Amino acid sequence: MLRLYHDNRIGAHMIDDLEFIDSLITNVEIQSQIAPRLLNLGLVELCQHVFRKKAFCKKVFDIVDNSFSVGTQAVINSLGCVINLTDISKEACHRVIEVSFHEDIFKFLNEDSLDPSKAKLSHVQSGLADSAMSLVYNAIQVIW
Repeated sequence: MLRLYHDNRIGAHMIDDLEFIDSLITNVEIQSQIAPRLLNLGLVELCQHVFRKKAFCKKVFDIVDNSFSVGTQAVINSLGCVINLTDISKEACHRVIEVSFHEDIFKFLNEDSLDPSKAKLSHVQSGLADSAMSLVYNAIQVIW
């Protein structure tokens, strides 16, 4: 986590670190211990920062050499971490609401590039929209 905060770049190292963190979140044997620690370290806020920085870029839906761009992969991985964290932690859901991550998601989903009446959605757009909606769904459940 320290390396994630120290490095100002969103690149391959960050993606690798987010994948590693996500593997810890989804590890049933340790997830109950890891979730509170990741919340205390600010994982939700870090992932929100990555999302804000990359999700609204014009090229977020581009595919480079038959794979996702670094920015797209960073958005996918950051959303994945928070989705999986909110799946197992009510506190993570509250944190998403506290830091207004859900508002960023709504802004993203409201973009013309994700409006099926205005654009034909690619599999990348559909996947990111689905992930974004999963995160909001998880977070909103705690307020009911």
